Amino acid sequence: MVRFILPVMVITVLLFAGSEAKSKKHQLIENDYYNSLKVKYAKERYKAVMVDDGVPAPKLQKDIVDFAIGFLGINYIFGGETSRGMDCSAFVQKVYAMAGIQLPRTARYQAEYGLYVSRENLQPGDLLFFQTYAKFPSHVGIYIGEGKMIHASSGSKRIIISDIDKDFYLRHFLFAKRLFLYDPQVLKELKSSDQVDG
Repeated sequence: MVRFILPVMVITVLLFAGSEAKSKKHQLIENDYYNSLKVKYAKERYKAVMVDDGVPAPKLQKDIVDFAIGFLGINYIFGGETSRGMDCSAFVQKVYAMAGIQLPRTARYQAEYGLYVSRENLQPGDLLFFQTYAKFPSHVGIYIGEGKMIHASSGSKRIIISDIDKDFYLRHFLFAKRLFLYDPQVLKELKSSDQVDG
């Protein structure tokens, strides 16, 4: 119980500071290194890189799951963005913002970030996208391991943990994405070593 108190306190503070965070949209993505990249593919690769690439990534997975669990039980409100209630994409946006990653507001645009991963290779922190009321990704959840995801459920009217192998989620599943942003300092060091080696 004690391990959940701190995340809940942090969440409360961040929820009410949400308006300030919006002004810093994509601050970790669009930095000097990102802007120096000339090829679109290189920019996309920079935005989201697989851990398998051997490049140190932020301590993201554990943070994402810990922060997400702190939201359990908050009411679901379509279009909501506060501790009084929020929808699936607002929940994901706030959790990732707490880990230092600024994502767009809607599931449709969140789905444009990251690299595709298969269901067999899911890791905690991966985003799961579903097609529910629209042709585009209209629901998103965060994988937490052991076949479970945490999400703001319109059916349950709150943020809950669900089994991703339930029939409904299997039928509506579109794809999963993984976001790992490079640390800018690590990128500078890698760029320097590439120039030396090349």
